[in-house]
Amino acid sequence: MKRLILITDHYPYTRGELPFIQPELAVTCQHFEVTIICKSPVQEPEYSLPVGVKLYHYHRNATTGEKLRNLFGCLLDRNYYRSVFGKGHAKGSLRAREAEVRNFRLSAHLFQKYLRSEGFFDQIEHTIYYSYWYNYGALALALEKQRRPRMRIITRTHGYDLYNERSPAGVQPYKYFMDRHLDAVFFVSRQARAYYLKHFATQKNDHYKMAYLGVPDNGLNPPAKGDTISLFSCSNVIPIKRLDLLVEALSLLHGRKLRWVHAGGGPQEEYIHQLAEEKLGGNPEVSYAFLGSVPNETIVDYYKSTHIDLFLTASETEGGTPVSIMEAFSFGVPAVGTDVGGIPEMIHEGTGFLLGANPTAAEIAAAIAAYADATAAKKTALRSNARQLWRNSFYDKANHTRFVTELEKL
Repeated sequence: MKRLILITDHYPYTRGELPFIQPELAVTCQHFEVTIICKSPVQEPEYSLPVGVKLYHYHRNATTGEKLRNLFGCLLDRNYYRSVFGKGHAKGSLRAREAEVRNFRLSAHLFQKYLRSEGFFDQIEHTIYYSYWYNYGALALALEKQRRPRMRIITRTHGYDLYNERSPAGVQPYKYFMDRHLDAVFFVSRQARAYYLKHFATQKNDHYKMAYLGVPDNGLNPPAKGDTISLFSCSNVIPIKRLDLLVEALSLLHGRKLRWVHAGGGPQEEYIHQLAEEKLGGNPEVSYAFLGSVPNETIVDYYKSTHIDLFLTASETEGGTPVSIMEAFSFGVPAVGTDVGGIPEMIHEGTGFLLGANPTAAEIAAAIAAYADATAAKKTALRSNARQLWRNSFYDKANHTRFVTELEKL
């Protein structure tokens, strides 16, 4: 059996990657001997692993000597200069860009040193090295492949690790260097793949593969009871999710019974709670609830037990195809969303209401009203189409099986 060395940022130490990696791992374990190397700063794992999966934990800070050696190393590294001074930067000062690239390089070299010391490169035959994120873990593997060209290394890329615009310094360090050494790059949306081909690709197009994430089949959302329009959203409560826009939209819908529930927490919680009270609290026809940060099981149970008419998202950026929309579609719940990232690959006229990248509150309100005023046949069609799109494109078992098939070809 081939070995798969999987490098994660958080799983299984914290929840962050759990909804993405756990379903995939259930399939890969059937075909590979899996070892996980997690780079989380947390010391104790929160989640258990499938039987047979080995776990290693890596986290360390650089010493002053290591930082100085890296600084001198940068002066002799042409890929460092290309990352700092090359074309295509989105924003950020030269100083910020230089610091980002220098620290990225340092993290990769330290991680490469750790992988060597633990013997992970001693048996490269029948081994695939897989960085779940296209970050310094992937660079550590690419650096080692310079010494061991027969290594097989791959990465997924999602959002923060792909777009120059998502980096505070406006740069994705060492992408050209890593690209030349990777055996495959897997993308979670067609839009992400197109962006990469335009900005970073150095190899033939078949080197860059689609691999949608997915969610399981947990059944259908129950039918409606009564005339209240039930709305659901699920995201971190942070500025780029624009929950304030959803609150404003709901405040514009008069003469309709509405129920809005949001799952997710974050630094803007107090602000959004206050805004909702200010904008919605005086309207007896609108009720709302904030669940805060809850386990995914709680969200699944909510979908199973409570009728939902529409899933809402006003996100201003997405790295791929949001799992939150996949989950809604798996239950047959259509969505209102923005034309960003991979969302247009999910929401269209048949599965919901796709708005512009920067919609107004009035436009969101109009989409909700359009659903509320639609015929029963139209609503049934939207729900059926959403479920069918999930089945065709975002069913986890099918997607992860296809992904494993690609790995086995390497």
